[in-house]
Amino acid sequence: MQKPLGKIDTIAASSRDQIPGQIPLVRARTLSVTVRMVFGASIDADATVELYYSPDGNNWDTLTYASQAVTHTAGSTVQKTFIIDPPEHGHVIVKVLNGSAADTITSVTGWYSIQSWPPWYGDSRGNIETADVYD
Repeated sequence: MQKPLGKIDTIAASSRDQIPGQIPLVRARTLSVTVRMVFGASIDADATVELYYSPDGNNWDTLTYASQAVTHTAGSTVQKTFIIDPPEHGHVIVKVLNGSAADTITSVTGWYSIQSWPPWYGDSRGNIETADVYD
């Protein structure tokens, strides 16, 4: 089941905006992100969905962790889902870049779904002891 992430009313031409909210990663195994948007009638370039990572939810990478182009179709609603190989722990935010200088993108909505490892999975591999390594 997908969880809502947030909405952006309008992304101006040649601009980038963040979909409100964060995606928490706890023992994350797979992550799917779905974004739906309405391209303006004069749009002339693709949008790009960008994911940024933070280990603590406060300090964000300045370079994208992952990105995906969304092919433009002038005047149409486009929805795209993509699968990401996520870090097991941390946080992710989603930004959308409007690559068009000619028109806006509106009604941007994001959802996500996470498949997580069970809590006991790490323990099944045994505990890692570092004391003997450095002594």
